[in-house]
Amino acid sequence: MAQANLVAGVDFGTDSARVCVWDLDVPACILTVTRPFKRWAAGAYCVPERHQFRQHPLDHLEALEEAFLEVARVLGEASVAALAIDATGSTPAPTDQHGVPLALLPGHEDDPDCMFWLWKDHTASDAADRVTRVLSAHDPDFTTYQGRYSSEWWWAKILHAATHSPTIRRHAASWVEHSDWLPNLLTGVDDVSQFSRNACAAGHKALFNRRLGGMIPEAILEELDPHLARVARSFRTPPDPAGTPLGTLTGEWAGRLRLSPSTVVVVGSLDAHAGAVGAGIVPGTLVKVVGTSTVDMFLTDYPTIEGHDIRAMCGVAEDSIVPGFLGGEAGQAAFGDLFAWYTRILTWPWEAVLRDQLEALLPPEVVDRALAAGRDALLPALERAASERRPTGIVALDWINGRRYPDLDDHASAALLNLRIGHDAVDLYRALLHAAVAGSRAIFAGLSGAGAVFERVILVGGVVRNSRLVCQALADGLGTEVMVSKVEEVCAAGSAIYAAVGHGAYASIPEAQRALCEPYAADFTPTPAGMADFDVVYAKYLTAAGGFDQS
Repeated sequence: MAQANLVAGVDFGTDSARVCVWDLDVPACILTVTRPFKRWAAGAYCVPERHQFRQHPLDHLEALEEAFLEVARVLGEASVAALAIDATGSTPAPTDQHGVPLALLPGHEDDPDCMFWLWKDHTASDAADRVTRVLSAHDPDFTTYQGRYSSEWWWAKILHAATHSPTIRRHAASWVEHSDWLPNLLTGVDDVSQFSRNACAAGHKALFNRRLGGMIPEAILEELDPHLARVARSFRTPPDPAGTPLGTLTGEWAGRLRLSPSTVVVVGSLDAHAGAVGAGIVPGTLVKVVGTSTVDMFLTDYPTIEGHDIRAMCGVAEDSIVPGFLGGEAGQAAFGDLFAWYTRILTWPWEAVLRDQLEALLPPEVVDRALAAGRDALLPALERAASERRPTGIVALDWINGRRYPDLDDHASAALLNLRIGHDAVDLYRALLHAAVAGSRAIFAGLSGAGAVFERVILVGGVVRNSRLVCQALADGLGTEVMVSKVEEVCAAGSAIYAAVGHGAYASIPEAQRALCEPYAADFTPTPAGMADFDVVYAKYLTAAGGFDQS
């Protein structure tokens, strides 16, 4: 197939990589290929009880190559004119001076510290607290536009690694975000000080901000640790906004991916922000990515936020979603994870007791299928029953993975209040749903109070595509109409938009969005009874949150 009007959006999620090929003439995604991270799926290099979650770079390389081999099998070789990559973040890895992750070098292959530190790795909690203290004590205060620093982010992970790993201090010349590593690798950049860094990760995670002078001054980073200042010296600034052409594929990577050496590689972003672009974000729109956690994104500018202290509610960064705007990011540390946790609680008897009894009567594979079918049916059954119930007075807090916003606190924990003996599994499910929506409302209210005006809300992700009850609850809880994006791989769609712009098919991201994104049409409208119920729920939620706040 001719490559002139085909572009690829590559989305590196937590568990797998997805390649979506878009035909710009249709326009539509004509092929989606997904490949898992094999070592990650086996639990390698992760210690969940210590909040350690690491990924080997070979997982990423193998998944990318396997996915494009399938693209070539279906569409033919040299089928894609341009590609862009998004990835989870902050997911950095230590590298040598050539930008090679240390885990790809002899002697470091099995050292988790030398791999990519996945976004959900929380081992750097103490380091994050120290970063916050040091940055906020200086003028300019680099927490001004991002707030309290998170253990999930760039400098905290680097500080923790430098403090606890002699290998890192001795061998790491720099660090690179996953979303930056592959574009530079594919285009042959072999000097880490010349690596392109995308504006999204640089702004939200490394705190680059032109209004504050650019990169955090080396003297401040030296105060934290000299290793951080060394990393900053290898960080080419200013960063590049998504949609910027970076170069073309090297001969090696053109061969490995079965693409033409003329294929353009385009600067991408963090995955959720690519999802916002794929969903059609414009000024006045809140895009809410609802999965295990949530990410709430919007576009704003300095005049709008002037005079508002937004640090408790969100972080904003220059050019982070659409060039020319401040991209805003807030979110909850748990949404779908609340329901996943509840599923594990309810299915424990099946796994611990019933399995042993069934395996005495049936083949193990039959037992596995039966138990899996029960797990898959559990949440839909709870949802059907919960849709017929009113709030029962149970109050829950949604901080089961800590709290991102409002007021970031990695140590915060969830709670259930007002339980009585008459409550059942359905009542608890509805209380957890109320908690998740109340957390979303707290963010929405805070953003609105800080001057943001949202004319529409777009919901993205598997949770909202699969649950009408969740969608209606969000409409009622937020008090506004919402649309559920029909695009299944919305992050990859955003990266395809970046690729189309970098290829020159469109002059800008907004122009590409107008051509490629689905039109807005509200799917759920708030009801008076639902809004009244959530007013009561939200008041109780705020009272409980104030009593249990561990900040």
